[in-house]
Amino acid sequence: MHSMTSHLNIDELIKAEPIQPTLGLKKLMWLCVFIGLVALTYGVVVLPPKQFWGSYYTNLFFWTGISCGMVILCAIFQIVRAEWTPPLRRIAESGVSFLPFAYIGFWFSYLGKDYLFFWGTQPMPGREFWFQPGLVYGRVGLALALLFFMMWRFVKMSVRADVGTIREKASEIDRWHNSQYDNLIGEWKGSAVESIETQRRLSWNAPLLILIYAVAYSLFSFDMLMAMDPVWFSNMFGGYVFLANIYTGLAMIALTAMYLASRHREYAKVLTGQQMWDLGKMTFGFCMLWGYTFFCQFLPQWYANLPEETQWMILRTREMPWQGLGWLVFGMCFILPFVMLLSRDVKRTPRAYSTVAVIILVGIWLEKYLIIAPQLYPTTIPLGLFDVGLTLGFLGCFVLCVHSFLARYPYVPVGSPLSRGSKEW
Repeated sequence: MHSMTSHLNIDELIKAEPIQPTLGLKKLMWLCVFIGLVALTYGVVVLPPKQFWGSYYTNLFFWTGISCGMVILCAIFQIVRAEWTPPLRRIAESGVSFLPFAYIGFWFSYLGKDYLFFWGTQPMPGREFWFQPGLVYGRVGLALALLFFMMWRFVKMSVRADVGTIREKASEIDRWHNSQYDNLIGEWKGSAVESIETQRRLSWNAPLLILIYAVAYSLFSFDMLMAMDPVWFSNMFGGYVFLANIYTGLAMIALTAMYLASRHREYAKVLTGQQMWDLGKMTFGFCMLWGYTFFCQFLPQWYANLPEETQWMILRTREMPWQGLGWLVFGMCFILPFVMLLSRDVKRTPRAYSTVAVIILVGIWLEKYLIIAPQLYPTTIPLGLFDVGLTLGFLGCFVLCVHSFLARYPYVPVGSPLSRGSKEW
């Protein structure tokens, strides 16, 4: 990785306005939200409950994973003190803005437990007490609440340093003087002290956040995804799921950064081809890690040839109608990104890199669908316009949340020593 902080003009960035979404984008995203609401209504009223809840749960699983993956990448950047990341960090932090909707959506899925989960209507063989619906949702809900709170707390520490620094060094700018920011930077000690203290707090909170993420998401994966099948199990499944979230988080950060650079001249000044190359290399690394965890999960099940392990995989990779979709997912999530990201030019070319990011995101969405839907519909693929409409609704909500966050805070962490090329904390 390369340090890319020398070209950042902190004094200029302190006076810069946050990135505002274009009117055209806001209208388009609100249209997506409207389409999603129409699809939601249609699904509830017209469609078979299993089809509606399968699509809803796929989208909830997918978009929550992207949001968590983006924030966890902030923790990774903090631990390794990645000097090339300041122009990307605020985008990564923006994933936290969708988590309140994700948490509400999680509890809404309780209404569909009878259609989604084996344990929703009958005792789980050998695990009757552990898989009582109220107990499952209670413990997973508490785990996600802790995880989302820690993510919000981590991001709050970061933006506090930036807002406080701007108010101190550019006190004449009125937009930073209101009650929202007053509450954020209460008991401000001055940028010289706060900058170092904040980085130290972030640095010891980052490993803790990653640990909580791994435990909470593994619990979610085991209890609310793997346990959709009463027989199948895999010790690798939790890691496979939470690593896929980081993979999609990288793709979403890259796609957002390239879009913003193409629409906002000021942001384009701080984002360089070298940084996109570094981000592309990290995406390439997680592409290989996704493929590795998939193979580590597949290989022991294949050579053990135990029916309770192989039946889940066989349904999705060797039986019709799911076989074709299964191999399409593998190609979009691993083979195509692996081949394309081998090229340095692809990683440095916005249009080419954006194409790879879209392939990854679509591939992982289909992978989530492949995890959930065959358990509900083993003999047919009910994928159609309803799924597209509901996904557009989630997309609109996610993008509006991200842009609302970016419109409130500086697009570069001006209070971080890394933005000045310093690691002294």
